[in-house]
Amino acid sequence: MYNATYHPLEKDNLKNILDNASEEEQKIIMEQVNAATAAKTRDYRITIKPPDKKGRGGTWYDVKNGIVIGSCREED
Repeated sequence: MYNATYHPLEKDNLKNILDNASEEEQKIIMEQVNAATAAKTRDYRITIKPPDKKGRGGTWYDVKNGIVIGSCREED
């Protein structure tokens, strides 16, 4: 039987995300990461700026079991 193990966002990945973010974005990121960690959520999206209605653009990071598996950082 498969037993899914929860892993929080890896420290190096979090550091890389925060290094590329403004101070305001860092607060948003930490709020979402802390909420996901407290709830032990395995798969989630850190959303700073949501994609448009067609699903393109925005600023976000997809996290799957502690690893960033996708991202978009569209600058204005």
